[in-house]
Amino acid sequence: MFVSFLTLSLATSLYAQSSAALDIDVKDQDSIKSVAKTLAGGIVDSYQSGLKKDLIPGLFPDPYYWWEAGAVFGSLVDYSYLTGDNQYDDLLGEGLAHQIGEFDAFMPSNQSKSLGNDDQSTWGLTAMSAAENGFTTNKIGNLSWDVLASNVFDTQALRWNEKTCGGGLNWQIYQFNNGYTYRNAISTGNFFLLAARLAKFTGNATYTEWAEKAFNWTQEIGLVSEEYRVFDGTDETRNNCSDINQIQWSQNIGIYTEAAAHMWNLTTNDKWRNTLNGFINTTFDVFAEKNILTEVACEKNGKCNTDQKAMKGIATRSFARAIASAPFISDYLTPLLEGSAKAAAEGCSTKNKQVECSLRWTSQNDGSSGLGESFSALAVVQALLVPNAKPLATKSSNATSTGSPTESNPAASGSGQPAENEGAADTIVASRSLVVVIAVLAAALL
Repeated sequence: MFVSFLTLSLATSLYAQSSAALDIDVKDQDSIKSVAKTLAGGIVDSYQSGLKKDLIPGLFPDPYYWWEAGAVFGSLVDYSYLTGDNQYDDLLGEGLAHQIGEFDAFMPSNQSKSLGNDDQSTWGLTAMSAAENGFTTNKIGNLSWDVLASNVFDTQALRWNEKTCGGGLNWQIYQFNNGYTYRNAISTGNFFLLAARLAKFTGNATYTEWAEKAFNWTQEIGLVSEEYRVFDGTDETRNNCSDINQIQWSQNIGIYTEAAAHMWNLTTNDKWRNTLNGFINTTFDVFAEKNILTEVACEKNGKCNTDQKAMKGIATRSFARAIASAPFISDYLTPLLEGSAKAAAEGCSTKNKQVECSLRWTSQNDGSSGLGESFSALAVVQALLVPNAKPLATKSSNATSTGSPTESNPAASGSGQPAENEGAADTIVASRSLVVVIAVLAAALL
């Protein structure tokens, strides 16, 4: 937690007097880009206001945790890619560079008191987006985005915990943090997704194997049910993870859907087609209300905490990427994205550069506004730009991050086959550098 409070809006009573609601045509790319620009501008303006006070690039002030900053930066990297508006690129590069940490794996020492595997992997997935998008910056020296993402993967693969529960990732990295014994679906889910995206980007089969392993474990332990519901987590101290916390969150179903789509794209295996169909059925059974996404566990009862208010943004971003990798699911998820985007935009108002968005997309004026709400609105609105975006880059298209923009590779955009296996990796992925091993050992000893 940080020391100052971030505000994305004026006081509601004053704001409503001269604010303007956002109007969007979900079938018109220019309209979508215009609304996305407004939302991105509001988020960046608030970030810069916080930056002037705290002088720490890459962070949003209290009450927003480090992981959420990583998710927001990821959506702003996507914003640059999807709209062609690169005015924030240097600012994003500065923030991302500042949070890389001592081991080039997004493990900054000042976050150790609350550093979870899910937090670290959220930043790793942002680095993965930067690699796929061909995002360029001179802020990270000789590093490249894909190496940063793979460093995150390597540290987490070495933390895969088979001492109890047969595998999975603990929620927290350090044993002294509360929640270390908890195995939450999002930590292993982010790892599953990072492995699948690295497999597509590099063509390295080791990542495919790890993605398969991670997903299989979630099914075996019961975090993913036979009906493809994704539950919150379990605890190694409670009957060796046999007691499952069955709360369901939209971000979990989104992350697992995206990862399964990438795996289908890589393998065209019916296992992943069936898995995708299962996740889509669950999405509509649990989270959709007339083609509008809801956070069913907390939205209507008004009990969503700060983190949970950002979950629909993560879910909708993943749904759009899932469609790109597995086009056969478009007919199901596109209406959900369009309905959600229209409702989210209509629940946002602006005054100058300040933005206020509702948490509930099924009804506006719920009295909730903040970073999570604005991030979610941006994510779902710009998700509608994904089908018309240029193809994502791969390693073979020279997608580094320090030089000029990279060529794009159609094989990475959804229907193509993965690149040839480049270089080799052992069945258990090897750490890329001694410092990464040191980082993991240090984490284990603290």
